[in-house]
Amino acid sequence: QIPAGINYCLSGLPYWTTDIGGFFGGDNKDPHYREIFMRWFQYGAFCPIFRAHGTVSPREVWQFGRSAEKILVNYLKLRYRLLPYIYSVSWKVTRDGYTMMRGLVMDFRKDPNVSRIGDQFMFGPAFLVNPVTEKGAESRKVYLPGAGCWYDFWSDRCYEGGRTINAYAPLDVMPLFVRAGSIVPMGPDLKYADE
Repeated sequence: QIPAGINYCLSGLPYWTTDIGGFFGGDNKDPHYREIFMRWFQYGAFCPIFRAHGTVSPREVWQFGRSAEKILVNYLKLRYRLLPYIYSVSWKVTRDGYTMMRGLVMDFRKDPNVSRIGDQFMFGPAFLVNPVTEKGAESRKVYLPGAGCWYDFWSDRCYEGGRTINAYAPLDVMPLFVRAGSIVPMGPDLKYADE
């Protein structure tokens, strides 16, 4: 789903999504499916359209147990807090033909290392998104493109670009980096968009 979304958006179509959890199948009582769902949900929070959608198994965040619910709610709240940023990027999509989910080759053309990366992407101009796809992962390799500093969204630690790092990624953390110099407007916690 990750390279499919990147390539779809590279083709010039800005609004793409995936059915978080898979449309068919899934058992929210199965611990393996819970892990897949949580990682997919983290990734989905940084897709242009964010939706948990499918048949068979309920997709509400409270249907996966308390520990999973806490993780899912954190990403759900983050998505709502990012609405000012998302709306700003959406205006850029409308006005400039921009795309929200951006393959690294779009923004780092002079960095030869990005041409074969299909599992990392920019979400607008500020966020480097690094979904975790390995079962039981506690970390993942992340390439920080270009020059300059990338700030770990969760810790504020600065990492220099142009290199690969081993990013911290237990089940509740998807490695997320913010490009130095970015302006990221964030709102308060919300329960629904019209609030």
